[in-house]
Amino acid sequence: MSGAFARRVVLLAAGLAAAALTACSSAEVKPEPKPAPATVAAPAPVETPAQKAAAEYKAQGQKELDSALTKLNDVRVFFEFDAATLTKEASDRLADVGEVLARHPELDVNIAGHADERGSSQYNLALGQKRAESVKKYLAQLGVKEGQIKAVSFGAEKPLDPGHDEESWKKNRRAEVQATPEPVAVPKPAQTAPAATPVAAPVNQ
Repeated sequence: MSGAFARRVVLLAAGLAAAALTACSSAEVKPEPKPAPATVAAPAPVETPAQKAAAEYKAQGQKELDSALTKLNDVRVFFEFDAATLTKEASDRLADVGEVLARHPELDVNIAGHADERGSSQYNLALGQKRAESVKKYLAQLGVKEGQIKAVSFGAEKPLDPGHDEESWKKNRRAEVQATPEPVAVPKPAQTAPAATPVAAPVNQ
């Protein structure tokens, strides 16, 4: 009896040990997942002094160009009947145009000469061309380069006033200045310091 009892005690102890191991394994705490590494935003590009100066120059240059173009658009001067000579009023008006073009050689203009409806088509085209050329010549005398000016004639094809009386004809005997498509200000290139000239080392004599 004592031997059987001892075997039962051993089997019971073994069963309890196995149950304890099973409980420990089921109660094992799983490790928490590691947090994802934080992403660091790339630093914003820093504007260099040269880039800043170029941007400021471009903005200022474009502002000046816009102002100049305003003075060049829709400029009209008028002529006496059957004449291509500039009046004093026309010369004064064109002086402002000449000043702008001389200061901005990058700007170009078209000069269109017009005539009233009286006269033949061929005669009016020639008269309109003479009026446009008078304006071009005057601007050249003010220092404007010839390549900045293009003179054309429309004769009586594009009247400013469609009427058929003296008041309408006065408005149609004219030359018009119109700036060509707008240019864009180009920033000055950044100035770089000249390369240093290498100096030879002294030679011991």
